[in-house]
Amino acid sequence: MGQATQDICVGVSMALTILSIICVALRLYTRIFIVQNAGKDDYAMVFALLFTVAYLVAIFILRDNGMGFSGKVLELEQMLHQIQATLAIEIVYYLIINAIKISILFFYLRIAAQKRFEYLCKGTIYFLVTFGVVCVILPLHRMWDLTGQVQGHCINTTAFFYTTSAINIIADIWILLLPITTLLKVQRPRREKFALVIIFSLGTFSCIASIVRLYSVGIYTESRDPFFDSVPINVWSMVEINVGILCACIPATKALFSKAQRHRTQNGSYQYHSRERSVMKSHGHGSGKSNSNDNGHEDAAEGPTGTVIRSELYELKDVESGDHQQFGTRKQEDGGGAWRVSDSDLDEQRLVWPESRV
Repeated sequence: MGQATQDICVGVSMALTILSIICVALRLYTRIFIVQNAGKDDYAMVFALLFTVAYLVAIFILRDNGMGFSGKVLELEQMLHQIQATLAIEIVYYLIINAIKISILFFYLRIAAQKRFEYLCKGTIYFLVTFGVVCVILPLHRMWDLTGQVQGHCINTTAFFYTTSAINIIADIWILLLPITTLLKVQRPRREKFALVIIFSLGTFSCIASIVRLYSVGIYTESRDPFFDSVPINVWSMVEINVGILCACIPATKALFSKAQRHRTQNGSYQYHSRERSVMKSHGHGSGKSNSNDNGHEDAAEGPTGTVIRSELYELKDVESGDHQQFGTRKQEDGGGAWRVSDSDLDEQRLVWPESRV
């Protein structure tokens, strides 16, 4: 039975890691060569992938030292190597899982149109960084000391695994729900809005994998023979990690499969800044005429009878470089609501709400 469980663990881990490598490669190709707008979210994902490969290497080390076999048939050296590999996996796992979440949050910051949403994303990033540091147990060599000669002590591993797994699941759900309000406010056709919600909901699969992994954590930490019961937790850890990578990469590769998207400007990392605004009260029936200011930019367009149209020049600020580019005008009907950008080159006429202006 030990050999069979080994084969399952190695097979699943290899297949999923290869899929992750392909997805991250497609993501990087899209961001670097198509939209030419690689950012922090991509770097964080590369970081996660590198350590996922390291996790796979640790799986091979476990296999070569009797993973899935009872400790009764293992040699002392094999058990020592398994404990060392398990410690490495523990550290690598928390680095990976937090890097994936941070990558998703950096992606959210690309589309952040409200300061509140931006602050929530940044606050979550700071929390995850702190959480990742706390998850590293010191002194590290204490865990593979079988003689008890190393000074120092470690926290209760059962409580530690349960607590960190629970926090991880809560963080998954929080990150999954974080952009819902923003998505619901996007003024796009219902079909497109539904597609956006589906794409951002892919993280549900990662949440499910995290919950199943929590069950495997119980099997491992409460086992009388952890060497024998080490396979399920590693299988579900690899599933959780790689499903997270796959789900996080799919939205970033949209331009690769959209011909129209390839020809659009790289505005995903831009923020709007107001230059000036004019207000006009239109009379009679809308004629479709527009007024122009001294700079040649449209100030206001006539709308239906009695409506007030606000129109202002805007510029886009590159979040990465800080460069500014002035593009044209945006409009808002009386009563507030979303500003509609009039420049057709902008991706899907990106909408920004008044409270989000800098």
